[in-house]
Amino acid sequence: MIETGLRLYIKNRLRPLGEFNNLNNELRPFKNMKLDKLFKPEDIAVVGASRHEGKTGHEIFDNLAHGFEGEIYPVNPKADKVEGKKAFDEIPEGTDLAVIAVPSKIVADVMQDAASKGVEAAIIVSAGFSETGNEQREQEVLDIANENDIALLGPNVLGLINTENSMNASFASKMPEEGDISFMSQSGAFCTAILDYSKAEHIGFRHFVSLGNKAQLNEVDLLKKWREDDTESIIAYTEGIDNGREFMNEAEKTSREKPIVMIKSGRTDKGGSAASSHTGSIAGSYQAYQAAFRKAGIIEAESNRELLDFGRAFSYQKPPEGKRIAIVTNAGGPGVITTDEISQRGMELAEFSEETKAGLEEVMPDESTLHNPLDVIGDAGHHRYRQALDSVLDDRNVDAVVVLLTPQANTEIDKTAKAIVEADQNSEKPVFASFMGEEDVASGKEILEDNRIPEFEDPVDAIKTLKSMHSYREFLETDRTYQDIDFDRTKAENALQDYSGYEEGHQLFEAYGFDLPLTEVESAPGNAEDAASSIGYPLVMKIDSPEISHKTDVGGVKTGVENREDVQESFREIIENVHHAKNGEVPINGIVIQEELNGLEVALGMKRDPQFGPMILVGLGGIYIEALHDISFGIAPISEEEAEQMIEELQSSDLFKGVRGEDHSMEPVKDAIIRLGELALNHEEISEIDVNPLILKKDEAFVSDIELELEE
Repeated sequence: MIETGLRLYIKNRLRPLGEFNNLNNELRPFKNMKLDKLFKPEDIAVVGASRHEGKTGHEIFDNLAHGFEGEIYPVNPKADKVEGKKAFDEIPEGTDLAVIAVPSKIVADVMQDAASKGVEAAIIVSAGFSETGNEQREQEVLDIANENDIALLGPNVLGLINTENSMNASFASKMPEEGDISFMSQSGAFCTAILDYSKAEHIGFRHFVSLGNKAQLNEVDLLKKWREDDTESIIAYTEGIDNGREFMNEAEKTSREKPIVMIKSGRTDKGGSAASSHTGSIAGSYQAYQAAFRKAGIIEAESNRELLDFGRAFSYQKPPEGKRIAIVTNAGGPGVITTDEISQRGMELAEFSEETKAGLEEVMPDESTLHNPLDVIGDAGHHRYRQALDSVLDDRNVDAVVVLLTPQANTEIDKTAKAIVEADQNSEKPVFASFMGEEDVASGKEILEDNRIPEFEDPVDAIKTLKSMHSYREFLETDRTYQDIDFDRTKAENALQDYSGYEEGHQLFEAYGFDLPLTEVESAPGNAEDAASSIGYPLVMKIDSPEISHKTDVGGVKTGVENREDVQESFREIIENVHHAKNGEVPINGIVIQEELNGLEVALGMKRDPQFGPMILVGLGGIYIEALHDISFGIAPISEEEAEQMIEELQSSDLFKGVRGEDHSMEPVKDAIIRLGELALNHEEISEIDVNPLILKKDEAFVSDIELELEE
C-alpha cells in the first residue's frame, strides 16, 4: 500500500472532480443501501433452488451449502427438500439476502414477497430484462427495491462471491482462494474466465461481483465500498458506464487510496475515426474512456491477462519509487529481451553504483557481468542469486528488481525461489520474477506466488506491470492545479444566443480571453478592401458559412493576400468556388478578413461525450491531424498538469517546444487547452468546437479559425 504520508499529501492538494461548482451535473446522492447484508448476510434464501443438477438454482444452492457459514433456505414450493434441507414455499421472515433464480416474468412477485418479509438485499440472477429489450419489467423490479430500501444486484448476473465468509452466491463452478483483490465485471462470462485463471495461479480475491444490467447497484457503489474496506487493489471489466461524471469522481477518490485496474471492451483498432480535423468525428467512445481513466487515476489493462497481472502486483507489492530497474538473470538472451522492453516502455535500466559493483566483484564468478543486466551465469545456485539480489536491492540507484530464471542443469529452482522470497522480505523495493518455462519451474512459481512475489511467464509482462505501477505512483505524487478562468459571461451568452458563424465565435473566444488575430467579416468587396487596409497586409481571406467546416475543400480560403487588387480578386473567387462546390445552396455570411500569422499550426477541439461530458482534443493542426492521426484527449476541467501531459504524449510534442531554430513555448497551448475546457463546461448548449488552426507564434497562441455546433 502507499504510505500514509503520501495519501495525506494527495488529499490536501488535489481537488476531486465533483468539487467543481461549474460541472453542471448533479451527482446522485449515495443511498444508504444495505451493502453489508449483500456481502455479509447471516442467512440467505435461494428462490428457485432446484433439486435437479444443472439447473441454475441448484448450482447456487449447492455452492452455498458447501461453504457458507450462515443459514441457507431453499425456496421451492414444488419440493419438500433440496439437498436434504427443508424447502420453503416462501422467503422466511427476516431473511437478510434473497438470491433469485426464477423465470423473469415472476421476479417482480418474488421481490414483493421479499419486501414483505423484510429482506434487505437481493441478487437477481434471472435474465430476460433490459438486455432482451424488456425495460418495463426491469423498472418494475427496480421500483420495488427502491421503495423498500432493498440493495439490488442485477438482474442478469452470475452472482456474488465473498471469500471472507465463504459465500459463493453464484452459479460459478469455482470458488476463488481468499485474498485482498476485489473484482467486478459487467459480463458474467468474463467472471468465469478470470476465476479459472486465478484458480490455476493461486491468485486470491476478497470480493467477486457480477454486475449484470446494473439496474441499481453499479461500479460507483462498489468503488465506495471497497475504498473503505480491506481491499488492496480493485480490478474490473466494463462494457460501458452510464453515469460517467459520477464514476470519475468516485474513481478519483478511490484511486487516492488504492489502485483501480480496468479493462474496457468495445475498443476499436482503427484510429482513423478520431483523426478528422472536424471535431464531429474525433470522439470515439474508447478515446473518451481512455481520457476518463487517466483523469481518475485508473490503470487500463488491454487483456484479461494484464488485468490479473496488474491487480495481483498491486496487491502483493508497493509501487516503485522511480523507474530504474535492475535485472538479475542466469541467461543473457532473456536479459536482453527485458532490457529492450524497459527502454520501449519508457522505464530505465538502473546504473549500479561503484560500491555495488565492488561488492559484486567479490562474490560473482569471473564470467559474470558487473553491470545491469547482471548475469549470474547458467550454473548459478540459490546462494549466488541471493548474493546478487542483496547487492542490487541495497543500491540507491535501483527502484525495482526483476529476477529471471531459465531451468538449466545446475539450477536450484525451489531454493532460488525461496532465496528471492527472503531477499524480498528484507527490502522495501518491489521484486518481480520470471521463471521461464512450464513443467520444470512449476514448483518454484508456486513458492513465489504463495509468498506474494508476482511471477510472470514472460519477462515482458513483468516490465509492463512495473510500468503501470510507476504510472500509478506518478498519478499519486503529481499535484493538480486548476486555474480560475475569468470571462465575460454576458458577452459569451450574447454571442451564443445570436450565433450564426465566425463573427459570433470570435466574440465568444474573445470573452474567454483567447488571443485572436485582427479580424473583420465583410459581405461586400468594397467593405473588404477597407477592412484589409485597416488590418494591414499580408492577409488571409476565408468563407464564413455555418454549413462549411472544411473551407479548403471548397476553395474557400486564400492566403498571402498582398494588396487591394488581391482582396477584390480573392473575394470574387472564394464566392464563386463555394457556389460551385455547393450548388449555390449554402448560406454565406460573408468573407473573413484576417491578418496572416506564420507559426506552428495546432488543432484544438471539443466533443461533448454522453457519459463523461466535454472532451478536449489537441494535436498538430492543418491537414496534419488527418494525415498523422497524432492527437491526445482530456476530460474537462483540465488542470495545468493534465494539459502538459496531453501535449507531452503527442509524437509531435517536440515541435511545440521549438525545433530547427524555431522558438515556441508550450505555455500558451496549455492555456488554450485549459480555457477551452472551461468554456465547454460553462456552455452545455455547445456540442462541438473545432479550432483549426491555433497558430503558435513564440509565446502566443492565436485562434485563427473557429467552428461551433450547438444543440438543437
